[in-house]
Amino acid sequence: MTPMDFANKYLQPYTIRGYELTTKYCPFCHGGKNKDKDTFALNIEKKTFKCLRGSCGSQGHFVELLKEFGIERMNDKKYKAPEIKPKMAEDSTLDYLNLRGISKATAEKYRIGSDEQGNIVFPYYDESGNHVFNKFRYPRKLQKGEKKAWRETGTMPVLFGIHLCDKEKPLTITEGEIDAMACHEAGIPNAVSVPSGTEDFTWLDTCWDFVQGFEKIYIFGDNDSAGREMVRKLTAKLSDKVLHIVDFEGKDANELLYRQGKEAVLNAWQNAKEIPVAGLLNLAQVVPYEARNVKTIKTGIRRLDSETGGFHYGDLSIWQGRRGGGKSTLLSCILLDAVEDLNKVCAYSGELKADRFQYWVDLQAAGKANVSEYYKAAFSKHVYYLEADIRDKIHNWYDGRFWLYDNAITLTDESLSILKVFEMAAKRYDCKVFLVDNLMTADDGDEAGEKNFYRQQSKFVGKLKKFATNYNVHVHLAVHPRKTDGALNNDSVMGSGDITNRADNVFAVSRAKDPDEAGFDTSLEILKSRWDGNFATIGMKYDKVSKRIYSPADEGKRYGWENAEGFYEIADEIQLPWEVD
Repeated sequence: MTPMDFANKYLQPYTIRGYELTTKYCPFCHGGKNKDKDTFALNIEKKTFKCLRGSCGSQGHFVELLKEFGIERMNDKKYKAPEIKPKMAEDSTLDYLNLRGISKATAEKYRIGSDEQGNIVFPYYDESGNHVFNKFRYPRKLQKGEKKAWRETGTMPVLFGIHLCDKEKPLTITEGEIDAMACHEAGIPNAVSVPSGTEDFTWLDTCWDFVQGFEKIYIFGDNDSAGREMVRKLTAKLSDKVLHIVDFEGKDANELLYRQGKEAVLNAWQNAKEIPVAGLLNLAQVVPYEARNVKTIKTGIRRLDSETGGFHYGDLSIWQGRRGGGKSTLLSCILLDAVEDLNKVCAYSGELKADRFQYWVDLQAAGKANVSEYYKAAFSKHVYYLEADIRDKIHNWYDGRFWLYDNAITLTDESLSILKVFEMAAKRYDCKVFLVDNLMTADDGDEAGEKNFYRQQSKFVGKLKKFATNYNVHVHLAVHPRKTDGALNNDSVMGSGDITNRADNVFAVSRAKDPDEAGFDTSLEILKSRWDGNFATIGMKYDKVSKRIYSPADEGKRYGWENAEGFYEIADEIQLPWEVD
């Protein structure tokens, strides 16, 4: 039974993104008392599963999932016994192995034989000592066009050398039978080989219980791209084990034996590097944070840049402000400055349709000097717009670098959809700056009361922070304050107090009905800055024609679209994927 067969029969309904299959409810905890959704995932490629609910935490290999459902075997395929029984190894077989550094004693240990045509037979045995699989190769150097090895069809693939293994000692997995025997020659215990190259992991299903009997496993792969890929995949599949990766010079274990001798093979094995436990870091080996050289994202506001040092990748910034207070307006300006700083951005707007959002952004990119005005006599109202040539220049400028979540999609759990779309924007389009505007409109599809609503909001903020960290991006989140007439602070955010605790930066934006003596009608306040710890209030101005909120030092700012030559001069310095040698 394949993972997809199992999912179709036992895990409906589910969704699939790439290799990740997510179910509505975990089959173990069923979402707990709060009926948490979308916490259980099955990786179709790795054949592993996990529930993200802390009180559940069920995880393991697909085989264990099958057993939980009373299905004993992963594969319904019936294997046949090998038809060819190897006879005593001929001299040509022993001579060939000896030429490669493999002694007659080691060949006998692994029960190497010959077939009727004189080919080498590598017999495979299961834990019970049953002969279950055969593999063959010529006892000589291959001629051009000849296949390297072949197997007897219909037989059960297992690891080569299982019958020699002692579970009191670590297991060593190699890529070929002769590599396993080379390790044995060097004194390495429990040296086995995969049966069918680097892409076939069917042996992991048939040998799952056997492999689980070893706490420590060494992986001795070949030093080529296919071998390194096997090591990578096997490392992921056996992540619950204490794994050591053997690093050495040369093509494979057998070449190392042939050229440098048994001691070199044993030394490489003994010096294998242990893969750290997932979730733990050796602090001394962490790449140092170079404060002098760290790249941050310009805020577009000089005073704010000075106070915060810019927006750091991996951080979450929360922007609070009352309705109509200017936070959405300021945030779209900040996204444009991120684009100007050669970042790709992605925004979610829960309140504006795509064309209205674009109109607002285009006016801000254009600036007051480039906005045209039309008087709508029927309504006694001035309407601001852009001439087609200016609008086209702006669109060409941010084409492919400014993405917008399609909020016309009707989904039950929009918060989950936002995260999934953001992940695709980060992976496929390399977006580095994200905006969620705002928290209240990111519906999670759960109507189980106000308390649960705020709890779900807090969880969503936590997921946004994790997304920012995992993808090394910056996330801006707009939130509403509580219904209060007092000054805004870290405790003003509507909902759980966890929201601002999770954030790296917290800002408050407010608009005044009338400008103050300095002409400021908008206030930007830094309430929290994790990196610098600075607090400040910055006076800003709002221009109703261009919809910009700006500081006096940035009045009349010109974006790259107004200087196409300069913009493309910068862009030419970036090496595109198809230009890389």
